[in-house]
Amino acid sequence: MNSLKGTASPSLAQHRQTVEHPPGIRQQHALVSIAMIGLITLVSWLILHRQQLVDYCYPPEQTFRFSLDINKAPQSELSLLPGIGTTMAERIIETRRTHGPFTSIEEIVRVPGIGTITLNEIRPFIRPISNLSTEK
Repeated sequence: MNSLKGTASPSLAQHRQTVEHPPGIRQQHALVSIAMIGLITLVSWLILHRQQLVDYCYPPEQTFRFSLDINKAPQSELSLLPGIGTTMAERIIETRRTHGPFTSIEEIVRVPGIGTITLNEIRPFIRPISNLSTEK
């Protein structure tokens, strides 16, 4: 048994484990302070930049504004106007062809099927008509 005692002691000495002590109270306070500052900074940034964040479930609706010249626009563009489909776009082109170009936006009511309600709906999308007599 004596021989076992002699061999066991050196092996235990070789496998000595090092134990790390937990951080001291000052280190713990410093870590908590850093974490709190980071959290406060993140919350402040989110509050200040709230308007710029996008909700993935309800993204903002995108609208495109355009304007066109009713005297030059083709049927494909005219049919994009609210309340104007392909048939009404054909009527606008036919009226333009038979009676000449429109001299004012209000003259579009001479197209069969377009009244004042439709005129008011499409008015924001029509460019002002320039004086046709000065163009050559």
